[in-house]
Amino acid sequence: MVKVTQMKRSYDFKIEGLKVITTANDVSKLSKPLASRFRKLFLPAYSREQFIEVAVKVCPKLPKDIAEMIGEEVFLSEGTIRDVISISKLLKKHDGPEEIKDLLQTLMKYAVEEAEKK
Repeated sequence: MVKVTQMKRSYDFKIEGLKVITTANDVSKLSKPLASRFRKLFLPAYSREQFIEVAVKVCPKLPKDIAEMIGEEVFLSEGTIRDVISISKLLKKHDGPEEIKDLLQTLMKYAVEEAEKK
């Protein structure tokens, strides 16, 4: 059942065959009532090859060699696929390997310092 409330009006309707799939980095932060409605699956971390393959898929506008390079560098620095996506958005059209390495080094340097402050 789906309940929608808009402009002080409520609508109820049922969607047949709907399957809801969600993800979370930290299941312990979900409320118990919400968590009880889902089956919990724990997926293993990506291998190096899988991580680079996913990096290429999430950066379709980048040349394959550039996406692979970003994936490799982020994997080695223990980053996430979200890091790959955010880095790809910061690139300029004509950035080459040197500019990308500089960007990666800067991002990783300050990400580590920020984590250490916590």
